[in-house]
Order: sequence, then C-alpha cells, then structure tokens
Amino acid sequence: MYGVSSFDVCHNVERGIRLFLCHYHDKISPAMIYFDHAANTKPRKEVLEIFLETEKQYEGNTNSLHPEGEKAKAYYEALNAKVLSLLGLNPAIYEVVYTSSATESNNLAIKGLYESYSGYGNRMLSSEFEHSSTNGALAYLKDKGADVRLVATKEDGTFDEMDLQEKLTPSCLLFVLSAVEGELGTIQDIQKAQSLADQSENAHLLVDATQAIGKIPLSLQGIDMISFAPHKFGGIIGTGALVKKKDIILTPLLHGGKSASLYRSGTVALGLIASLEKALELALTEEKENFEKVKTVHRYLWDILSKDPHVLLNSTPDNPYFLNLSILGKNGGDSVAYFAKHDICISQKSACSPSSSPSKSVMAKYHHKPRALSSFRLSFGPENTIDEAKCFLSYLEEWEHE
Repeated sequence: MYGVSSFDVCHNVERGIRLFLCHYHDKISPAMIYFDHAANTKPRKEVLEIFLETEKQYEGNTNSLHPEGEKAKAYYEALNAKVLSLLGLNPAIYEVVYTSSATESNNLAIKGLYESYSGYGNRMLSSEFEHSSTNGALAYLKDKGADVRLVATKEDGTFDEMDLQEKLTPSCLLFVLSAVEGELGTIQDIQKAQSLADQSENAHLLVDATQAIGKIPLSLQGIDMISFAPHKFGGIIGTGALVKKKDIILTPLLHGGKSASLYRSGTVALGLIASLEKALELALTEEKENFEKVKTVHRYLWDILSKDPHVLLNSTPDNPYFLNLSILGKNGGDSVAYFAKHDICISQKSACSPSSSPSKSVMAKYHHKPRALSSFRLSFGPENTIDEAKCFLSYLEEWEHE
C-alpha cells in the first residue's frame, strides 16, 4: 500500500462496499431501481380497487333521469365535493373540470381563456421553465396573434417578481407558473404570483401543480386556476383535473352534449374520478410521512455528490423529491442510457421534452449550455432506499471515469 493515502484506502473500501451492496441487491431482487417518479408512479392498490368497484357498482349515466342515473350523479357530486375539500377550496367559489391529463387541463385553461377574453387583450405570460403542454399551447396561440412573453428567472431558479410586474400590462390575460418546476424541483411562490396578477386589470394565473400536490405543503386558496394529474402520486394515467374559479369563463376544447361541466363534453367517467379522489386522499394523508422518507435518500445522495469534483448539482436541497446534476463532458442523454443499461431508471429532462436540446430549466438558472446539455434528473418516491442510492453512486463513479 506504499504511496496510497489513507483517504484513498477509505474511499476504495467504501466504493467496494457500495458495489457489493449493488450487486447483492440485483441478486435478491430482479426489479429495476426507479428514480423517475416525476415522470410517472405506479397506481396505488386502493386506487385500482376503487376504480373497479365504482365501474361495477354504478351502471347508470350521470345525465340519465332514471334511478341508476340519479344514483351515479349523487356519487359524482359526493366525489366532487370531496376533491374540493381535500384541496382546501370552497365549492361556492371553485369547480372541477375532470380531464384526461394535466396536458389537456393546461390546454383547456390557456386556449379557453385566450378565446374567451381576447377582447380584453392578447398578452400571455409564462415562466422560462414550463411543461411542453404549456409551451405548445402558447406557441399555437402565438401563431394566432397572441403576444407571448417569458418572465425572467432569478439566480435561485424562481420567477423574477419585478419582471413579472412590468409585463402584467392591462392587455395581459394570463400568467402560467408551475408550483414546482419539473426538472430542478424549484418551489415557486404561487401566492405572490397570484397577488401580482390580482393587481393587474385583466390577468389571471394558471398554476400547474402537477409536481407539487401530495408532495409538499401547498396553499391553493385564491389561485385562479390549478391543473394536475394524479399519475404523479399513485393515480391512474388518463386522469387529470383543472380546478378553476367559477367566474372564469373558458371556451371548451371539446364540444358536444350535456355533461358534468360546461367546459368538457363527454359521459362522466365515474370510475376514473373516484380513482383520482382516492389517489389525492392517500397522497395528502401520507404527505408528511412520505416527505421524510424521500428526504432520507435525497440527503444521503446530496451529501456525497456535493463533494464529488466531477458533479455539478443543479437543484437545491429544499425539495427532496428532485436531484438534478451535471457531469461536464458527458451528454445527459448518454448518462440516462448508461444507467438504463444497469437497470437504473432516471431522466434527462421532463419525459415530454425533446432529448437533443439542452435543459431549459438549467439554462434559465445558470445560462451555461454545456451544463444544461449534460444535466439529468433523479426524482424520488417513498419506496426508494439508501441501498438503491448506494447502487446508483457505484455506477456513477464508473461512468465518470469511462
């Protein structure tokens, strides 16, 4: 061991232990390590059970006037009241439009509001780091004459309040903001954004709460419109919601017959709504417990990666559901592919973003293209473990030196 420092010895011993645990983990469990909960989560058993139970128990259409239809309608109204109660919102002020996804919810809110209020102005604002469903809807409106502008990002990754205030002119109709940004996990001050929108003559706020609900404490009181999808917290893919103040008028995306809402035609999907309510209830009930579980894994990785000279940490430690990092000289997509070969699931960016472009969130925060191109995201769930984190670190070290 002549010429080898005690630090090197300890480091190599620790690395050997991590590799042993990683390989041992693979031997005792064929399951992959899943660090991509911001993209999707498995539906909870209780969620699937209530979906099947509802589909079997309620035969009638909620719009039918016979006893089975009335029974279904009564259950829908009870579910709807429970969803608003769980979100802490007054049913006299708010209503829920049930959709197929947060993407549909965002499109309905953005396009629907623009078409309904175009007589008051044409300015539409967005943060620099919104989901592709927001960017796509705004690009569509820009082609139709909308004045689409981006609100600047501060050094800490939050939106620039002064820049927003300047851009909230009387012609501004909407500002779109994610409560939690989907790549770095930055927590935004949505109440401040609503306060500024309220000071503007015609502006409304749409909060995309998809990465926030059920994960961090969130006050939605007074927010104009809220979108989310429960498949991010144990719900079923194909469900979503747009919660809005009743006095906000939207032009529907879907036209047709009578339904539960003026803003979305189609037969009420009672089983899916029941599954959404159950997923929301479970997530909010377990929010504090799950936060602590996730924080344990996040803190372990953060403490080690913050000392790694090859790693740049792009996210901040206040939201333990996200850990975004860059390895300069390694393309983010290549990193994702490397870990996938070893049955570790991570993401380069949001699952809906093009893989060849740099992370817009990292670019907005750091203004450094190589850092943005090399970034990738780990996103955690309460079932993740320290042993899985150790396995990731072992392969990360190999990847850094490959």
